[in-house]
Amino acid sequence: MFETIADFFGGLSNGQMWAGALVCALSASLGAYWLDKYQGWRRISWSEVYNGPINKHINNQPPPGMWEIHWQGRQISEGSLVILEVRNSGVQPLEPEHFAAPLTFRFEGKKVVHFKVRDAHEPLESALRPFVRAAIQPEPADGDDARQPVPEPTDTITLPLFTLNRGEHFRLLVLVEDDGTGTTNKPKITHTGKLRGGRIKWSFGRARRRLATAIVILLVASLSVGTGVYANNRSLALNATCSPGTLTLTGSTAFSPLAHQVKEAYEERCPGARVELRPSSSEEGLRALAEHPADETIAMVDSVAGQKPEQGYDAHHVGVLVFAVVANESLGKDLTNGESLWDKGLSQEQLRQIFSGGTLGDTEGRLTSTPVAVIRSNGSGTRNVFENRVLGPVPALSSADACPRPAPGQEDTGNENPPRICWVRSTLELLDYVNRTPNAIGYAEADALPFYPNVRTVPINSTAPTRENVLNGNYKFWASEVLYTQPGATGLPRNFLDFLRSRGVSKLLEGQGFLPCRDVEDSRDTAMRC
Repeated sequence: MFETIADFFGGLSNGQMWAGALVCALSASLGAYWLDKYQGWRRISWSEVYNGPINKHINNQPPPGMWEIHWQGRQISEGSLVILEVRNSGVQPLEPEHFAAPLTFRFEGKKVVHFKVRDAHEPLESALRPFVRAAIQPEPADGDDARQPVPEPTDTITLPLFTLNRGEHFRLLVLVEDDGTGTTNKPKITHTGKLRGGRIKWSFGRARRRLATAIVILLVASLSVGTGVYANNRSLALNATCSPGTLTLTGSTAFSPLAHQVKEAYEERCPGARVELRPSSSEEGLRALAEHPADETIAMVDSVAGQKPEQGYDAHHVGVLVFAVVANESLGKDLTNGESLWDKGLSQEQLRQIFSGGTLGDTEGRLTSTPVAVIRSNGSGTRNVFENRVLGPVPALSSADACPRPAPGQEDTGNENPPRICWVRSTLELLDYVNRTPNAIGYAEADALPFYPNVRTVPINSTAPTRENVLNGNYKFWASEVLYTQPGATGLPRNFLDFLRSRGVSKLLEGQGFLPCRDVEDSRDTAMRC
């Protein structure tokens, strides 16, 4: 499950996690908008725009220069101004018949002196305009001195039934005064009323709604990123299914350093399992698998793109090995025009001349001397890939001699008169020979170079062996790494393969020299895909 989630988000390491967070944030925004706008077909939302005293007292003392507020000849000593915004936040226009009970506002602790309607079209303002009673009552016709009692102000406003189109709003400017208790606190405002098929609700003001929406978006985005990070970390955990016994890994020396990392990690988590690593060559790995059918054996094979799988075995693709042409740093000249051997490299035709035992005319002055070509022995998967993907129809000489080694007990000072072309048995031997032999040139796994200080990468056709160049199809010197088992293998071989192909181990092995299957699924070169 965690691998599925992590694959969806992509992980922060490649930037796709932020895209997932953005999608979640956008979804949260749309969800918040829907909840705010479409919760009921008919809806009235109201909010406080302003609520405060007209003359604010300081230390319970009236400030100098107080405003005098009068209403119908009576001074309002402790007046407050309240501004309410009423909005049709539903999806249907509101008509008077939609009200089951009129909209009423109550201002606790205050008495309503008067209110006005603003920001409304004229018919709506006229419909909501409050009735203003006369300040002085006329004399009664029968001469009775008694006047009609003036209704006492209350703490409520009851609005007449009104029409309000979708998205429209109006504001109530309400003048209130102290109810006689002597309090100067802001009144608590509540509402009553009822809509048929809808609701009336209090909401934040516009600025506070925007702030609340921003907070929700931020929280959802943070939660999305946090979930993605957690899922990514869980998916990268090195979890193994353990089986007791001994497993033999044999074959490709180019893949052996990576297999060694997997072996160490698996044995650490499964103390009852033993994994023996026997680097040889791809051909010898398949031979060992054939000679020991009853043993738990996995053959590591560097396979050329399009090569048919070996018959009689189960083929398990684990990724792509990236190789590089490598040379002793003494071979190239660093020229001031930037066209050195390490920048422009060699063309396939030039490499074909070097590795077929011919001479290379250095017309551009990038080489210090005649190159010493180092190839792999017969049966090497790396050599097979190099001859098929780089050299083309002209293979390297099979009659070359073995590369000389330092005599036992003697210091290795390099070869003063090395052969024009020679062979070694393994990738590590090739890199070691190139590292100690002036002007030597060979080919090896791209990730192994940092361990050999005198070895540098030579681009092919001006293209360097980078991850990007491999995935976009510009760099061709790579091999599909295929692990072969007996048909229907179970137990330790199957569990080890599952461990090797897990997301955590793929991340552990990931680098310039190895691309796991999950990384090459979108490659432009379809032959690269597992």
